[in-house]
Amino acid sequence: MMKMNGKSCFAIAASLSLLALGVPVSSVSAEEPEEGLLRTAILYDMTTMDVTKTTDDYNVPMNIFDRLFETRMVDDRAEVVNSLCTDYQVSEDGLTYDFTLRDGVVFSNGSALTASDVQYSFERLLKAAGANTDIPLEIEGGEAVMKGEADTLEGFTVMDDTHFTVTLMAPNAGFIAELSAPAMSVVDAETMAEVKNFGSEPADTIGTGPYMITEWVVNDHYTLEYNPEYWGEEPSVKKVVVSVIKDAANQDLLFQNGELDIMDLQSLDNSIVESFYKTVYADNIVSTPKVGMTFMVLNENNEYLKDNSVRKAIRMAVDTEAIISGIYSGNAVRENGIIPTGIWGHNESLEGVSYDPEGARQLLQDAGYAEGQIGFEMSMDSAADSNIQLVYQVISEMLKTVGIKAEIKTYEHSAWLDYRLSGEMDSFIGRWGMDYNDPANIMFTFFGNPEKTSERSLNYPDTEVMARVAAASSIVDNTEREAEYQALEQRIIGEDNAWVPLFEDLHLYCLGSRVESFTPHWAGFSDFYAIDVVLR
Repeated sequence: MMKMNGKSCFAIAASLSLLALGVPVSSVSAEEPEEGLLRTAILYDMTTMDVTKTTDDYNVPMNIFDRLFETRMVDDRAEVVNSLCTDYQVSEDGLTYDFTLRDGVVFSNGSALTASDVQYSFERLLKAAGANTDIPLEIEGGEAVMKGEADTLEGFTVMDDTHFTVTLMAPNAGFIAELSAPAMSVVDAETMAEVKNFGSEPADTIGTGPYMITEWVVNDHYTLEYNPEYWGEEPSVKKVVVSVIKDAANQDLLFQNGELDIMDLQSLDNSIVESFYKTVYADNIVSTPKVGMTFMVLNENNEYLKDNSVRKAIRMAVDTEAIISGIYSGNAVRENGIIPTGIWGHNESLEGVSYDPEGARQLLQDAGYAEGQIGFEMSMDSAADSNIQLVYQVISEMLKTVGIKAEIKTYEHSAWLDYRLSGEMDSFIGRWGMDYNDPANIMFTFFGNPEKTSERSLNYPDTEVMARVAAASSIVDNTEREAEYQALEQRIIGEDNAWVPLFEDLHLYCLGSRVESFTPHWAGFSDFYAIDVVLR
């Protein structure tokens, strides 16, 4: 880092920025942090560390647990690599997988990893019957375990401590990629039999990963520390303190003052990123595409939104390019469908709906709606970042110009989640980061069965399409599977207008003076592997 009169560029930038805000420079000096410490911040606290209870809070699970495989960046490409599994074989019919576990792996409390722990972890997802049952449900006997009709998976056979087989109900070419998803974290069966507060108490939450959770002060911070029992290469970062700072402006000040080592720029208004960070900190910004989607969901149980003409008119009224240029300063790619850019199966030739407010007005008029007759609520999560809040506001104004009243109402984060899961929301703007590199991760998650469509796509009604989406996972030939997914995408979006596809944006981070390098998660969501940070 360049020095000027003994003071780093970062310190000077901080002083100038804080002076502009009326904060005395003398009040912003920071103590030198301990060696090996990484300091980051989040806008809102996690609700659990237990992957059976969340599809959102993955930062702790990604760092303290391992999975059989991981999706990591290799030569600038997302690839599935071995983790707890060192080898596997697949039967000719594509149904049975023979796995070999890594020798000598122990959990952070010294308990040995065995094949029985993997079986227990898969069965635990089913018995919890939460949002992460999709993958283990593919295994023979998965439904019986989830319904409480069986205690163990019929299709899971333990051969010895390091060898086991898994037999699927139907072939699935994406199964290995699925096993890299955070939900497939492996836990210790012995520990789980002894503890009472797994997922809520650090001492009870044990994994084989590079870190241990040693402290969690709710709505304040949590701490990860290096796991000396870790089987892999020792990381540069030995300790991580993640602070809960709900005001992004305060995160900004702390970063500039040297009290945060990585600033997640997604939490800031994009105008600040463009005008300040991309100038003062230009050489310290790293980014990755958010391999996923930002989209608007329309509840087809709503008296107006159940009309395909209304849904199409809404799509015609939304100027996505204006949102990308005005809010994201061009740091995003328009998406026209469901399968996002960066995932195999993405259809670059899929045509979107052109921005045409006059056409939207005429479509509504032809459908028999009077000016101002149509109204619905856009439900916003209080934890939404500032850019998404602006997207809500801009879309609401765009809809107003074609005579649609879309009122924004904000809900506290947990209440918003509960409301969305009820399937009763009129509309929301969703963001989905891919958990693994396979189109099933988004197609099945949102359109695979009536439960999925109720919770995530707000009552999309076509059960025939749902059956095809579910069956597509069994197509072993990826060329055929891609063709089927793209045909379904055309049906769901191109014909049924179930979503308003918006964009995939870049996720930008700014590195502080103590960070040598950082490789963000391949799919661009805010949770990250601390082992991918190298300190100076």
